[in-house]
Amino acid sequence: MSERSTDLLLGRMEGQLEAILDRMDRADESRAGVHRRLDEFVHRLTRVEADLIAVKHSQANMQAVTDDVVNLRIQAQGAGTAGRWLLKAGIGIVGGAGWLLGLYTWLTGRPPP
Repeated sequence: MSERSTDLLLGRMEGQLEAILDRMDRADESRAGVHRRLDEFVHRLTRVEADLIAVKHSQANMQAVTDDVVNLRIQAQGAGTAGRWLLKAGIGIVGGAGWLLGLYTWLTGRPPP
């Protein structure tokens, strides 16, 4: 082999080695970017999990309030029903008393004492 062909061969090998090193540097940068994005994703996921736990805790507290409201609504409906029956009974009692007073007045001819 001549000296010129040896220099050419060494030049090609040097160029190929530089290209390989350049590709390895770019691969390192790419991997570093992937790891950085993965770390950011883990951080965001951790925050989402913490928020989810807070929402679950808040929902549990709201469920207790909702149950109390439902119980109060049922009690109010029961009180309304009882009130309607008491109103009807009161009207019946007052009406009956009026009839009795009218009957007394009609039978005795004078107003009640």
